[in-house]
Amino acid sequence: MENSPARVLVIDTAWLGDVLFTTALVGAVRERWPQCEIHLLTAPRAKDLVEGHPHLHRAWIYDKHGAERGLGAIKRLATELNRCRFNLCLCAHPSFRSRYLCSLLKIPVRVGYPGLLPIGAFTHTVPNDLAVQPDHVERRLDLLRAVTTVRRPPRLLVGIAHAERERSIALLNGHHPVGPVLGILPGSARLTKQWGAERFAALARQWLVENDAGVVLVFLGPKEQRLLPVFEVLQESRVVTIHEPLRTCAALLAQCDAAVGNDTGVSFLAIAAGCPKVIVLYGSTQVNYSFPPPHRALPAGAPCCLPRTGHGESNCKWTDGAPWCMSQIAIERVLDALHS
Repeated sequence: MENSPARVLVIDTAWLGDVLFTTALVGAVRERWPQCEIHLLTAPRAKDLVEGHPHLHRAWIYDKHGAERGLGAIKRLATELNRCRFNLCLCAHPSFRSRYLCSLLKIPVRVGYPGLLPIGAFTHTVPNDLAVQPDHVERRLDLLRAVTTVRRPPRLLVGIAHAERERSIALLNGHHPVGPVLGILPGSARLTKQWGAERFAALARQWLVENDAGVVLVFLGPKEQRLLPVFEVLQESRVVTIHEPLRTCAALLAQCDAAVGNDTGVSFLAIAAGCPKVIVLYGSTQVNYSFPPPHRALPAGAPCCLPRTGHGESNCKWTDGAPWCMSQIAIERVLDALHS
């Protein structure tokens, strides 16, 4: 772009992990144009993470599966967004709904991913293909590269308010940690992405043997309470299950010395919150990811159903209570990754 935009709209209404990847795009826009207003349109699931983000002027919450479902709601949203007179739109969500919204926006420069109708949604398009660009962050930064230069990939970032930070410190101090703190993130919306609660529990047990003054925090969301008995069986006072809102979880993850999780949004939340080392386990979704050190992607290395055909349970012929590819990641290998 020849002129610096006064207002930039970034769109990503996808899963939590996707929105966290998009925070790097927000950071790149801020670095390129320090004085511009940056607005982010996202879904309710990401509301707690983007509100108060240090780079955002405003977070727009679009309830596409609820009260704002339907084409009429998209038209009303477009009318409201057009009142802001944005100069640039970067659409990081490749859905028809997002493309349709962009086709209604009176923004002179609109960048997105190609797809089915509507025609004219974007003035510029960039590939959205894992075979071309497997890195989720780089694929989003390509949107910005279509109109300007990107000097370096910014890190994932969420805003952690003082109140959440203080609450997390109080929660952690209540368990009197003396040694290191390990975060464990055993959940995922997809069975084929889960390493298995039993393996995470065994990892916690072995890590505590090696760190006799350490504490393990097990983060369980509302849909993951069924995993609680697996960790209670350990009968270990230094294994603490966390049932807190995302903002408090982010603050707690920032205090962990390391974290291990599945390919899921909360693992990327740990990176965005500032956890020093995050190990993310990959099976059916493994690609040649290269995380910024010391974070690390740990793939199963067992391409039974790649590139992505095993992403969902209905597509995975090996799933029988647990995905086979994830079972190929040995506990010792994860411990080695934590030590290295």
